[in-house]
Amino acid sequence: MKTKILFLLFCLFSLNAQSQIDIQKRFQSDSRKYYIWNSDHDKYELQETEYENSVIDIREIGSKTNGYIIISMIDNGQSRLHHGSIYNYSKDSDNEGSWSIQSKFIRAKLTYNPKDNTITYLYDADSKRYRKLMIFNVAPDDLPNASLKAIVKSD
Repeated sequence: MKTKILFLLFCLFSLNAQSQIDIQKRFQSDSRKYYIWNSDHDKYELQETEYENSVIDIREIGSKTNGYIIISMIDNGQSRLHHGSIYNYSKDSDNEGSWSIQSKFIRAKLTYNPKDNTITYLYDADSKRYRKLMIFNVAPDDLPNASLKAIVKSD
C-alpha cells in the first residue's frame, strides 16, 4: 500500500515538474508618437502624435525568450497589425524589459518602461539602426480575463 501511495506521489510530482507556464500581458493605449530616423540630422524626428486606440499583447510561452507579440492599432481609420515571434529578451538596470521580435518581413524591438508606463516599438531596421519607432502611452488592461494570466499546461 505504501509503495502505491509513493508511486502516485512520484507521478504527481514528475507531472508537475514538466508543466509549462504561459503568461500573457495586454496593454491598452489611447495615444502614440510616431518618429522616423533623419539621416541628415542623425536623430529621430517626430512625425505625428496620434490619439487613436491601440492594443499590445505580449505572450510568453514557457520562458521570456519564446512567444509572440501582437500590436493592433487604428491608424487614420484603417486597422493595422504588427506581429512577430519573440527570439530574445533582456532587462536593464532600470527594470525595463526589451523583447526582440521577428516575423517573415520585419525585425523589431519592443521595450516596456513601467516607470513612465510607455512601450517603445522600434521597427523597419536596416543594417545600422531601426528607421521607425512608435512610443505608446499605455495602461495594463483591467478586464479580469485579459490582464496578466498564468495558464499552467501539463504535457
